[in-house]
Amino acid sequence: MMEEKPQEKVGRMVERAIPDRIGIWAQSSGQMLEDSLVKASQKGDMLAFNRLVLKWEKTVFNIALRMLKEREDAAEATQEIFFRAYRNIDRFRQTSRFSSWIYRIALNHCISRIRQKPPGIHLSLDEPNGAVNPPKQLRVTETQLDHLMRSEERDRVLGALEYLSPEQRAVVELKFFQGMTFEDIAGILEIPLSTVKSRLYTGLEILKVHLAEKA
Repeated sequence: MMEEKPQEKVGRMVERAIPDRIGIWAQSSGQMLEDSLVKASQKGDMLAFNRLVLKWEKTVFNIALRMLKEREDAAEATQEIFFRAYRNIDRFRQTSRFSSWIYRIALNHCISRIRQKPPGIHLSLDEPNGAVNPPKQLRVTETQLDHLMRSEERDRVLGALEYLSPEQRAVVELKFFQGMTFEDIAGILEIPLSTVKSRLYTGLEILKVHLAEKA
């Protein structure tokens, strides 16, 4: 086998690096564009805000659909979420990402809508005094449910979300459907990290029970 020339080796390294560089540049460019759209929206540019809506409306609708369960409710909630975002866009500070801000508005709005409906079937997460009561034994793991979310059982998992409290559903949404870290979730929902973990693991236990019943 002929020994590879130094310039050929360098050439291959450059070729492998180009896609990574392009990805980084594209991501950076996309973030800069979004930042500029936010700034323009804060100055009253309706066209700029409409471009933000076009970028995020599918994500927001899907969040609302998983939280509220009904397409009509989700569509109505999506309009209300963006209307609320537009009214408050001047309060957004670009020390955080726009995505985190719109997630917070969407989930808080959906939780409010759920609370306005007759109570559903779900496990109470918090004690009457507001203290978090985490499960003593966490038998189900993130990895187990993550596998279910990516398998043919996905529809059953989505159906079982109705058994979670709105707060638990919000954490599951951010963790499994938006791919957030515990720290990201705590920041978006403005709750302690320990509360995020408690809500997630309690929610996973509930999902595990109801998925077993329907198996």
